[in-house]
Amino acid sequence: MIPGKRVKLRAFREDDLKNALAMMNNQAVTRYLHFMRPISLVQERAWIESMMRGDHPDAFSYAIDSSDGEYLGSVGLMHIDRRNRSAELGISIARPEDWGKGYGTEAALLMLRHGFEELNLHRVHLRVYDYNARGQKSYAKLGFVEEGRLREGHFRHGAYHDVVLMSVLAEEFFAKHGRSGDGKVADADPQAGR
Repeated sequence: MIPGKRVKLRAFREDDLKNALAMMNNQAVTRYLHFMRPISLVQERAWIESMMRGDHPDAFSYAIDSSDGEYLGSVGLMHIDRRNRSAELGISIARPEDWGKGYGTEAALLMLRHGFEELNLHRVHLRVYDYNARGQKSYAKLGFVEEGRLREGHFRHGAYHDVVLMSVLAEEFFAKHGRSGDGKVADADPQAGR
């Protein structure tokens, strides 16, 4: 488990299946994800079981829980490139009523800290659609900077949209958020006004 102030990251459990399936079939959530078709119970069970077994050496995901143990979503690092010490961040908060409360920002901060301090990553990147202004704002709080766009690289809801490419380097992350052991760790609470 990776504890934070308002959220904690933990390994997936069998009882996460119901919540994860609901998240992956909620159009309000998936409009911000790469997935565009409904996910079956069998598909979601297979994915969770593969995460529980550790079948993907170049990726891992954790469930996000609130401080009182309520399932909030998932966060992970994918396409881990050990030679170049890079990875791609992915995150999803399961219910729209939990958006805008800072849970995703804190969960991403915990995952980035784990990636930079424990996995010795040098660079983490992500892709976000141009219509996801809330996501871009959250990523900027974490230290991500826009490094380019795939112009009209995503077709959704009858229109083409840009895919915004963002990244953060380890030294940029530590300059903004400190290191765990230096006594200067920035407050993980995104409501703190960064």
